[in-house]
Amino acid sequence: MDTRLKDVIRIGKVSSVNGANCTATVVFDDRDELVSNELPIITIGSNGTCGYWLPEVETQVLCLFLPNSSGKGVDDGFILGAFYSQADQPPESDPNVRSIKFPDGSRIKFDGAGNLEVIMTGNITIRGKNIFLN
Repeated sequence: MDTRLKDVIRIGKVSSVNGANCTATVVFDDRDELVSNELPIITIGSNGTCGYWLPEVETQVLCLFLPNSSGKGVDDGFILGAFYSQADQPPESDPNVRSIKFPDGSRIKFDGAGNLEVIMTGNITIRGKNIFLN
């Protein structure tokens, strides 16, 4: 990899999360356990339509750092997301499926054919002006 890109694009593991700020710190094994500043996590929205997702500690993530020509190193960056690997396999194999699997065994799965499966280990609360079931 180009030596300039080694400072800009990095793979590391989440070492801590800050839920209130939607940020996390990342440790880089290839940099003698260097730990980043708190980095914002790229999400699907942050204004009217908001997504909220924090990677769990020890999750492998891809980070992008802004180039810093001051010589002080790279501090400002973002966590672009997590990705699957040999150690962490995808929970699904069908490209039409959309699912979320939680550590406690709960799961939400859309099969791509109009079916939604919800398996929860706890309670389900549904609130709305009107709720119609058929």
